Amino acid sequence: MTAASRKALKAVRRCVKAGRFRLALHFTERMDERGLFWPDVLAILDAPADVRDGGPEQWGRPKWIITGQAADGDALELVCVLDTDERGKLTVFVTMY
Repeated sequence: MTAASRKALKAVRRCVKAGRFRLALHFTERMDERGLFWPDVLAILDAPADVRDGGPEQWGRPKWIITGQAADGDALELVCVLDTDERGKLTVFVTMY
């Protein structure tokens, strides 16, 4: 994992811990389709297999792809973007596959 990847993962974890995240509609739809729950997302964030730079997304925000295993052992990738709002740093979970 690169230094930039470690920094991004740390930022995502801080946002989640502080409740500073949003789930895009597509993200929640994918969770429902796959029968996943928030603890599955947390399992991936706790022990990721990889974190890679997805480049800037359509609005220029940094996009990161976090790979790992859900609580049941299924391999998943989370796509999130790092953003800010009027209250500060924010992570937006975009999709999972």
